[in-house]
Amino acid sequence: MRILVDAGNTSTKWQLRHGGDVVDGGQGDLRDLRAWVSALGGVRDSVVAVSCVRDDAYALELNEVFESVNPDQLHFAVSSAAFAGVRNAYEEPYRLGVDRWLALLAIKARGEESAVIIDVGTACTIDVMDDGQHLGGYIFPGMALARDALVSNTDKIRFSKHPDPSISPGTDTAGCVLSGVWLTLLATCQHVIDRFPDSKVYLTGGSAKELGALGVGGERVDGLVFDGLDFWLNGA
Repeated sequence: MRILVDAGNTSTKWQLRHGGDVVDGGQGDLRDLRAWVSALGGVRDSVVAVSCVRDDAYALELNEVFESVNPDQLHFAVSSAAFAGVRNAYEEPYRLGVDRWLALLAIKARGEESAVIIDVGTACTIDVMDDGQHLGGYIFPGMALARDALVSNTDKIRFSKHPDPSISPGTDTAGCVLSGVWLTLLATCQHVIDRFPDSKVYLTGGSAKELGALGVGGERVDGLVFDGLDFWLNGA
């Protein structure tokens, strides 16, 4: 059994895998994770792998959660110069966000050597890999972050709770902001895709569905960090 944990900037997710299959999982805060771990029962000897982009204090709390499971088989993933034929573009490899590194490894595990990986979350990241060589990437605000930055100093703009994504011209200020942000995301992603026409495109993250609906082509995939952790564990 393997317990895989993806501690992102805004949420923590976890999976229990057996033989590569997901048999359980969840999402929430540390309290939820502790409750889930406490209920594991017969799988307390599982190998644990963690991807954490939060600060050291949060990583320490995660460590404490899993000390009761199998402290000798607790692994925190780190970015490295190379792994399984994937080569890191960073001069200081450990500075590449481990979630981005694991996404690259997940694509490698799928048998793909050249790819554009677009992760549309709180921040939007794009990483490019060519024949196993990570060429580097881009980081820019995601939908909510960009929207909030534009209206942070005014209380006169009101947004609908769940507006449909659109790149049509807005007919009120809120609509203009939303359309502008979506258009910026779409244009940026499409520009990168056009620069690397021979690479397969993968879309992941909380806004991947919306971005795909607006015209960004690519295969939608979920759980790349989990898949990367599983692959990384095989050689850890």
